[in-house]
Amino acid sequence: MYDISTRAYIVALKATSRLSSREIFSLTGVPTRTIDRIYAKAIERGFEPNASQLTIKDSYFEDAARSGRPPVASPEAAKAILSKPRRSRYLSRNRLEGSSQVWIAKDEADEEAWVDEEDEEGTA
Repeated sequence: MYDISTRAYIVALKATSRLSSREIFSLTGVPTRTIDRIYAKAIERGFEPNASQLTIKDSYFEDAARSGRPPVASPEAAKAILSKPRRSRYLSRNRLEGSSQVWIAKDEADEEAWVDEEDEEGTA
């Protein structure tokens, strides 16, 4: 959640100045639990706070690999898909070309409809 430089700053403050997490919170605005977690992760990844010379490496602060399925599409394919113009999922007959030719007017439809003479007379 915090960038590498902020994490390194927190670890350096905690290791060299012996400030408490609450004091580091007042300087950085990072919650105390997060400060403790960042410091513990750095130690877990090889940071030695008691060494005579502090060595700070990016590997102490990098984000862990995320679980989950990796993307199926290559970055080039994803870029090609996202660059295509989007179409509306909702079509209306007014937007279709030649829509007046496709649709039959209501009067014409009534004239062309087949009518059973027995139904007209009401006898079945």
